[in-house]
Amino acid sequence: AIEMSKKDRSIIIEKEAQDRKAIAEHLLELLENMDIDNDGFISVDEFSHAMANPDLVNYVHGLGVDFSDARNLFALLDRDGDGMIDVVEFVDGMTKLKGEAKSA
Repeated sequence: AIEMSKKDRSIIIEKEAQDRKAIAEHLLELLENMDIDNDGFISVDEFSHAMANPDLVNYVHGLGVDFSDARNLFALLDRDGDGMIDVVEFVDGMTKLKGEAKSA
């Protein structure tokens, strides 16, 4: 029974890791779609423009993240306050917001 429990736990851990990887890949794709000038960063204007796309908003809502106030969300994601969101800020921030939405 203990061996089965360990095996079940490792399967669950592996599944969670695969889910996190898939979410990160989706977020990276989302960032690339938002990055209009392809400089690897999202400006507040690019972010606001993206929030006008209903497909994008629906996708983000599907992650459990509320985009009702795009400027405040941008400020939350822009951890270093430089007015741009890079890949790390975006993926980390959205993942944390997704986790907070899931636990709420």
